[in-house]
Amino acid sequence: MKWFCVGFLLFISACSQRQVYDSIQINQRNECELLSGVQREECLKRLNPDYQAYERQRRDLLKEKQ
Repeated sequence: MKWFCVGFLLFISACSQRQVYDSIQINQRNECELLSGVQREECLKRLNPDYQAYERQRRDLLKEKQ
């Protein structure tokens, strides 16, 4: 179990922020696809922006805090 945790932490740290973001987006989109009709459309509208838009928003917020 100890080695599994160490391996998992190394794996997680090796992922880039974009890979993590994209994985979350894919999972959220897949959850939306399980719905139908209006629920599906509303779910898809609530999805976060693509990574470039997200990163731009993140940088802007960090600049505001400084």
